[in-house]
Amino acid sequence: MRKLTGVHLARDADERRTLLQDLGPDALSVRDDELTRILGGRSRQLKAALMDQHVLAGLGNLLVDEILWQARLHPRAPTAQLDNAQLTGLAGSLRKVLRAGARLGRVPDGPDRLTGLREEPDARCPRQGATLLKQRIAGRTTFWCPDCQPEPSGR
Repeated sequence: MRKLTGVHLARDADERRTLLQDLGPDALSVRDDELTRILGGRSRQLKAALMDQHVLAGLGNLLVDEILWQARLHPRAPTAQLDNAQLTGLAGSLRKVLRAGARLGRVPDGPDRLTGLREEPDARCPRQGATLLKQRIAGRTTFWCPDCQPEPSGR
């Protein structure tokens, strides 16, 4: 559920710390080992964990879908079951997508990205050509490729 609280201006560093104390680390500044520690200690679906601002600050629905597609991870993958290679890939995809977004000043889209296809009636994966799946996950409309992002085993 969206919980937008508005805009808050801090008068000084102490007030800034108070305003930000409940947020996780900034997504763009998180290191690989830090992301592994943050996600490895949780037993949640990956998309829900990444969108939780208490876990990692700054990621929204479109960004998370793009990051997970680039990392080839299913949005319902259990965070506790991700291996080191998957976590390293996730961290790399996270940085790549966020840096591209920072350069553009918006969520990156285009024909080589999942994000740019969300509104198409018969959207297909830019990599595999498979029809993208769409479902509510973590309370948000989620898109993913069934070929690139297979359902986690054991589900």
